[in-house]
Amino acid sequence: MHVGVLGADHTWFMTTLMICYILTPLIEKIWKRIQYKKTKWGILVGLFIVPFIMAYLLPNYIFFITYHVCFYAIVYYVGSNWERLGKSTNKSAVIYFIVMCLAFATRFIGRVMIDGTKLYNLVIVNYTHYVAAAYIFMLFSIIFSKVKMLKIVQLVEGISFEIYLCHYMFIVGPVSVMYITGNWIINSIIAVCIALLFAVILHKLSKGIRKILRVHST
Repeated sequence: MHVGVLGADHTWFMTTLMICYILTPLIEKIWKRIQYKKTKWGILVGLFIVPFIMAYLLPNYIFFITYHVCFYAIVYYVGSNWERLGKSTNKSAVIYFIVMCLAFATRFIGRVMIDGTKLYNLVIVNYTHYVAAAYIFMLFSIIFSKVKMLKIVQLVEGISFEIYLCHYMFIVGPVSVMYITGNWIINSIIAVCIALLFAVILHKLSKGIRKILRVHST
């Protein structure tokens, strides 16, 4: 949970991400084996409630690493059944937008009234974060469903994860480039260019490693 290197602190979530990836085959098998709709709904509700219980029972450092698995299992089910569950209508878009706004409003009210408490820090923050994020994705899936993607967008989208991993270290920390010149705009452009360069390099390395792994696995 604590990376300890300024400029790389945003990579704390990699541990959780790897846990979710490792559990994905198991999550997939479980959802496929459950036939009854009521059972699926029961599990979904249970998964939604469990993080609330974990927040009060587990030490914070364990909670922050493990609770994501519950939400991941939920969104995995929704994502894998999106063609059946998702509705690309104007009415659905309005509902998604309202739920998103309610999540933000709950977050804001909670911060004003009970900031610093376990209820806000561990429950409200995390629940509203996931709910807002999920409904933003669902809303965008409707808004951009008929929009033709530009080539530049496709290019950036293909390395977006690598950009996320690389960008922050060039903004703060020992390899920050934000102080090369006295102009903030120029420094920002330099930071973006370097982040893109390293993202492309990281993407190529990752692609090469995956290719090697596929060869050895066959």
